[in-house]
Amino acid sequence: MNSVKILVVENEQIVADDIKFRLRRLGYAVSGIVLSGEDAVKKAEEIHPDLVLMDIVLEGKMDGTEAASAISSRFNIPVVYLTAYADDKTLERAKITEPFGFILKPFEDRELYTAIEMALYQYKVGNMLKESEERYRSVVENAHDAIYIISQDGFQYANPAFENLTGRKKEELGNKKFNFLNIVHPDDKKFLKEREKANKKGQEAPRRSEFRIITKDGAERIVEANTVSIGKKGEAKEIGIIRDITERKQSEEERKQSFERLRKNLEETVYALASAVEMRDPYTAGHQQRVTYLACAIAREIDLSTNQVDGIRMAGVVHDIGKILVPSEILSKPGRLTEIDHNMIETHPNVGYDILKTIEFPYPVAQIVLQHHERMDGSGYPAGLSGEDILMEARILAVSDVVEAIASRRPYRAALGINKALKEISNRKGSLYYAEAVDACLKLFKEKAFRFRNKSKDRVYSL
Repeated sequence: MNSVKILVVENEQIVADDIKFRLRRLGYAVSGIVLSGEDAVKKAEEIHPDLVLMDIVLEGKMDGTEAASAISSRFNIPVVYLTAYADDKTLERAKITEPFGFILKPFEDRELYTAIEMALYQYKVGNMLKESEERYRSVVENAHDAIYIISQDGFQYANPAFENLTGRKKEELGNKKFNFLNIVHPDDKKFLKEREKANKKGQEAPRRSEFRIITKDGAERIVEANTVSIGKKGEAKEIGIIRDITERKQSEEERKQSFERLRKNLEETVYALASAVEMRDPYTAGHQQRVTYLACAIAREIDLSTNQVDGIRMAGVVHDIGKILVPSEILSKPGRLTEIDHNMIETHPNVGYDILKTIEFPYPVAQIVLQHHERMDGSGYPAGLSGEDILMEARILAVSDVVEAIASRRPYRAALGINKALKEISNRKGSLYYAEAVDACLKLFKEKAFRFRNKSKDRVYSL
């Protein structure tokens, strides 16, 4: 037995009984038979059937169309009209009630079944669409983001969040003279005009954009908009979602400024440490700055990231900070260094690491300083690291350090010159020194006229 319950409204009892018999034969449940419009409304309220078969022509104060209208509006029950004849005026009234179908008398079981099933399906789909629309409207109406629909004729819709953001009510937005550009900051209108032209031409326009708006009270807000165009060409509508990102932008700017202040303070601290070393060792004054200058140039030449270049710069200016514990008489000794002297000097990467490891750098500065005397074949110090076990930044710093040291004057020897320095790294490329850094260094000096200055003597090293 079909669970669908049907109410039959028919003013002729014989016809009503026939319909009842047919319905039961088709498997439907007949909830009742009434003969008038007034009784139909009462019965529908009482039993709430799944469908009403309504004769258009009924006797009494309420005809079929009036009864159908009341049942549909009050109880949301689908109505299918039964009719043998009706004048044009009655048919027009019937159409206004938006019935779910018509069945012309006399009819066959197949026609009755088809009309009922189509009506029930249409009703079910209609309810689903209605529920979907209600959910969508609820979401849109209560959304935190501003949502609007706009066409060539102006605003078609704006949710409460849009009104709150702009300070403008729907009545004002609905005015055809009011254009979306009216709320855009004057300096940002050009971009939106270009987007509007692209939409009119049917061209693809950016869906996401960031611009400023001016609220009704004159306040400036930064917004992020996501838009999409719908409809046919010439009738296109734009649906947009606008998010107020003013506070986010302000926070980002404040964080950026705070980071820059911290970075500046950190750099000043690092340069102060570097200066302390150079004050104890006047012969190598400016060495760390020159090594840093070349190392950063090499890093950029081999396309390292900005973050890596910044790390090299930070580590470069303090790479010899550990020499602060090496006796000054060793650092400035004019003669050949003894094995004990060498051993003392070779402690400076470890000492530098110990000094720097507790400072929270945004880069691996302490590790770079610790490894800047390591060599690709493992013959360096202090840990005898080799190959890729050595940080990329440390490999680059090692090449720059060797070039500057050979080219510059030392207490125990005169400057050997840049040609000697480049020959050293060329001969031992790949064995002691990182090959890609060596190639980049040679290119800088031979093809790009690189040079660096001696801080104390203003000497220029170049080919």
